[in-house]
Amino acid sequence: MNIWKKLRHSTQIVPFLEERENYCVSAISRFNSGTLKNVWAAFKPNTPQTPSINALLLYGKRLLFPVFHYSSEMVEEFKHNGMPIPFLLAFILKRDSLHAAQGLADDMDLLESALEKKNIVPVSRYDYELRSFDCTGGEPSPFGFGGLSGPGRPDITGLVIRRAEVSDIDALFPLQAAYEKEEVLPKGAELNPSSCRMILGSLIINKMILVAELEGRLVGKININAQSYNRFQIGGNYVAPEYRSHGIARAMTAALIREFSTQKNRFTLFVKKTNIPARKVYDNLGFTIIGDYRISYFS
Repeated sequence: MNIWKKLRHSTQIVPFLEERENYCVSAISRFNSGTLKNVWAAFKPNTPQTPSINALLLYGKRLLFPVFHYSSEMVEEFKHNGMPIPFLLAFILKRDSLHAAQGLADDMDLLESALEKKNIVPVSRYDYELRSFDCTGGEPSPFGFGGLSGPGRPDITGLVIRRAEVSDIDALFPLQAAYEKEEVLPKGAELNPSSCRMILGSLIINKMILVAELEGRLVGKININAQSYNRFQIGGNYVAPEYRSHGIARAMTAALIREFSTQKNRFTLFVKKTNIPARKVYDNLGFTIIGDYRISYFS
């Protein structure tokens, strides 16, 4: 029987997360930044002296991350008996309503089943493909199938992809706002303009965002939105609707990988299963599917 215990020392937590890094870059990034300060571990005691962690629940700022992957014995126990929610976490969730949870789809199935018994039910769910790219196999081509121009496509040979600057923030805001509305915000949620600008400012100051510029106009953006021990997570890939299907998203992704591969040579992203054009872009660039991912919103 697994026993839940709240952990305070990262020396127990980090090795468990490192083994599962491919699948939980977002959780690791927030844990390392101090956002996820509440961590519970499920222990399967091997002996009284050497208990081992079988699962983690990380919580902070109304976000919950289950990290169970590869703990097959524990998963079977949870499937058979149901996953218990640690008492203290249940208490916190009652006081501080849960906004969202995210993780591998199998882990989320177990978590959501347990939360449902506490009358905590998501109002919306989004399913993604979790994808990975390893630069040790070579850099991605920015062109892929069909290049950046061709029959039926405008000539965009003048496209410039560069680091965003502080002076770009006003021109970038409409792209970031449209991206958040289209890809981030749950149904019914309203955009927070101040938060949107704050996110942009942080990305620019930390040199984590690239822009695509054509004839003096910003037509696309892409950024690093999380980093773990050996990986960057790509996010914010957005092209203005009138410039889509021209290869810009593919070119930006390739440029971002080239730009940041000197720091870390492994990249992760998740893409909505319903977003067929984006999935084709990542197919062409050589991203492989490593799992099913889900984000569920509760309020």
